[in-house]
Amino acid sequence: MKKGVNFFGPYEAKDSIGRVASLNIDCLEASTLPFDVYLLSRPSPSQVVEYATIDDRLLASLKHKVNLFHFNARRVPLYFSRLGEDSFNGFYNIGYWVHEMQSIPAQWARQFEFFDEIWTPSSLCQAAIARSANIPVVKIPYPVETHDMTLRMEARRAGRHFDTFNFLTVFDVYSDAERKNPLFTIRAFLDQYANDESVRLTVKVKNLEYDSLLSQKLGEIVRQHSNIELIDRHFEAAEMASLYDDTDVYVSLHRAEGFGLTISDAMSRGIPVMVTGYSGNMEFCDASDTCLVAYDLCRVGHNRPRYRSDDLWAEPSMDDAIRAFGDMVENYGHWLKQAVHARERVARDFSVAAVGQMMHERIELINSNFAFADDMTDRPIDVDVGIVNTYGF
Repeated sequence: MKKGVNFFGPYEAKDSIGRVASLNIDCLEASTLPFDVYLLSRPSPSQVVEYATIDDRLLASLKHKVNLFHFNARRVPLYFSRLGEDSFNGFYNIGYWVHEMQSIPAQWARQFEFFDEIWTPSSLCQAAIARSANIPVVKIPYPVETHDMTLRMEARRAGRHFDTFNFLTVFDVYSDAERKNPLFTIRAFLDQYANDESVRLTVKVKNLEYDSLLSQKLGEIVRQHSNIELIDRHFEAAEMASLYDDTDVYVSLHRAEGFGLTISDAMSRGIPVMVTGYSGNMEFCDASDTCLVAYDLCRVGHNRPRYRSDDLWAEPSMDDAIRAFGDMVENYGHWLKQAVHARERVARDFSVAAVGQMMHERIELINSNFAFADDMTDRPIDVDVGIVNTYGF
């Protein structure tokens, strides 16, 4: 069997799972590893889609030793339902899982038997999965796509004045609206800018029709406050880019994130971001250049489709969020400079090439059966115990 990767994922799905699957294919391309791609179907909330079949016949046709399965543990029974006990003999199976809580459900842990290791995009996810794992759990972050700095950000940095200062927050009801926390964001915004028409908040939501209470509340809010705009529909990539083009600050006062794609999207465009200082987004959000909002950990408090009542997530500080909204406007010049640093940092550390190199190193290690050469004994020593950088002294 050849050294390379068989990649399985729903890379055509129009959601975050599909998007990241597509990005990870780009990373494999950049890794220079040989690989083949197998498309998996993914159902949308409003329709049933037949899943692609992974069976012994398909496995017998695979060229490469390593299988990378880009779907969460809860989907394993569906995708692997036609496999026998010995179907994976001779393969090395990697699952790519994401979970926003501090431990995974026991039901997920039962799926480790199908895998040799798990990849996951953030330290939060890694710690959560490792708590139950009897196999390696390796952090391979999502890549952050490269984007040009928006024209609005370029103009702001050149000192141009605009009639309005625009905040943006984005979420999908089917990513768990309680976790995304939009009403908290709106409350903090209104406490600072309820009567200021020069400062606006755009709330971009998808699948709002599946949460009647949230739909009712958001409708009431926008009727009462003319400086809040609600956009309720799916956007294609070009429309989302246009939305970012009109944004001065991106806000995500979430309770937990596995990684935080919309946050990294804004950051990669040079837009200052204001976020809860907790969970997967802390993989790429740094206190040196990101406006982090304080929080306390609390129990979810009610059973949800993906989360248990005793799971922990963040409750952002309302006082700190209100302060941060004010600071972003009053000290915007400072945050513009910080955003340039953030954009350069993620472009360097989370590029497709950088993540592809991580994949390359790990797959090569697997292919060598974890054989290690001695890289310490025979190397020449340039410095013994003395300092090197004297900082001009």
